Amino acid sequence: MKLYDVDGWADIPAILDYCERQGCFTIFLIGGRGTGKTYGALSYVLDTQTPFMYMRRTQAQADMVSRPEFSPFKSINDDRDIYIGSVAVSKYSAGFYHMEQDSDDKWKPVGAPLGYSCALSTISNMRGFDASNVRLLVYDEFIPERHERPIKNEAAALFNAYETINRNREMKGQKPLVMLCLSNANDLANPVFMELGLVDKVERMRQKGRSEYIDRKRGCAVILLTDSPISHAKRETALYRLTAGTQFADMALANDFTQDHPINIVSKDLKQYRPLCSVGEITIYKHKSAQEYYVSIHRSGSPRTYDATPYGCAQFRREQSWLSIAYLEGRLYFESYSCQKYLTNYLKTV
Repeated sequence: MKLYDVDGWADIPAILDYCERQGCFTIFLIGGRGTGKTYGALSYVLDTQTPFMYMRRTQAQADMVSRPEFSPFKSINDDRDIYIGSVAVSKYSAGFYHMEQDSDDKWKPVGAPLGYSCALSTISNMRGFDASNVRLLVYDEFIPERHERPIKNEAAALFNAYETINRNREMKGQKPLVMLCLSNANDLANPVFMELGLVDKVERMRQKGRSEYIDRKRGCAVILLTDSPISHAKRETALYRLTAGTQFADMALANDFTQDHPINIVSKDLKQYRPLCSVGEITIYKHKSAQEYYVSIHRSGSPRTYDATPYGCAQFRREQSWLSIAYLEGRLYFESYSCQKYLTNYLKTV
């Protein structure tokens, strides 16, 4: 698979073409900072005249990119000596247009919009919006940075956003909407990967040095730009000499997820354990002869069960509060990193 163009930037046309030939219409592309993900995606829609939706997580971010100085098209405008600007079309959305100056030297949109912008957090307010001509959803920075506020039911919000734009086009014999999700490697256990069960698959990709994961049955692809020539070239720039060896540099250059450090990830024989309780997707087991515990995605027996709802998790934390101590004492073992993340989320220890 061709990941980079002759200059070392992410080759978005080649990536999209490859994924479509594999039957994948949802693509997660994760790479270091400044590797050409957004620039390449927006260059692609211009070159191919593909109607698009450019989405950010929050309305504040979507509003910000509507300003000329923060426009995702700013570098493209400079490089091509054009001006693609943004004009509000509703309270929650703006259109991207070719702009020209009128006789008063004011910039005015010309022709139909090339695409639109929106925010994941408010797209539910746009359900009457006709996006039937949109062919590509570019969801930029889909993995939130640690300091960003979470969006309630974030993965479900993304799936609903896709439904809002895609509608029933497949029922009419049309191709489905292509969703290209772009991000830096901020958090492996992000809401979308957790919901789709991709955390452990991407962790194995990272460990084995693989750059692609294709799930043809679900029409999903994950691409990691782990060997970006641009990232290698940036190592000697001022910021990355300053931050060498930090988590920031690992994320920005090595495409290494700034995740919690996986601990006690092992494979255990469940015959040596008895089930204690289940919560959400995981079951906690106790060793039959030792004071140690194992967290697995597999459920057996008839243990006390808690729903992964706010009320169910509150019950779980109250009745199984000893698990926090066992976790901190290193007496908890996990079948996978996602099991660790599920438990810490339910216990709210992170």
